[in-house]
Amino acid sequence: MKSICNEAPACCPNACEPFDVEYWSLVRADQDPDLKDAALGGELNLVRCPQCGTYFHHNGELIYFDSSAELLIFVFAKDTQTKQASLRKRMERDYQIIKNTLLKQLEMDYPPILVFGLDELQERLHHLEEMAAESEVVAASCAAQGFSIVRLKPSYAREHHFPLYVPVLSSHPTANDYAVAASKVLKSGLKSTLLLNFKDMMSQEGAELPKIA
Repeated sequence: MKSICNEAPACCPNACEPFDVEYWSLVRADQDPDLKDAALGGELNLVRCPQCGTYFHHNGELIYFDSSAELLIFVFAKDTQTKQASLRKRMERDYQIIKNTLLKQLEMDYPPILVFGLDELQERLHHLEEMAAESEVVAASCAAQGFSIVRLKPSYAREHHFPLYVPVLSSHPTANDYAVAASKVLKSGLKSTLLLNFKDMMSQEGAELPKIA
């Protein structure tokens, strides 16, 4: 499944005459880094009215997919938020089709995300970039202290607000072993809310082992 560009009429917010534009309805961020950068920069599906010169985002629906990040986002028009319940049901149906046909070989085991408008998509992606940057700092701190590092499943880390990389003490660690390793890294002076969240959950009685990528 590749990125898809469609053509459709666009309506200027200044009530100018509609005009045809090309817009992306499917973005494979893992295959097209330029489109990922455009989404992060707020330039994805940004069009200019030929009559008044106003720039605005085309209001078409969009699917944003990044397999390496285990990220599937359905983007609906901002003015459809009042239909959230029905759109969520539609998203779930479309997700099952994508999961079981178009992307069956990937064996997707993570849920889709629903957002409204490209601004909300941009905000969500920026948050994930910040999480990735903090995760890199965690990994560097772990390595500097001689710890082995494992990578968590991205969707699991995102759900629990954990870093993508965590330290380990042995080849067959328990949940408490993960907590001890994380605590030692944090005591070195590292300030990481993500690793602190991970340490706290692994410290809980009966904590399950983290999901490794």
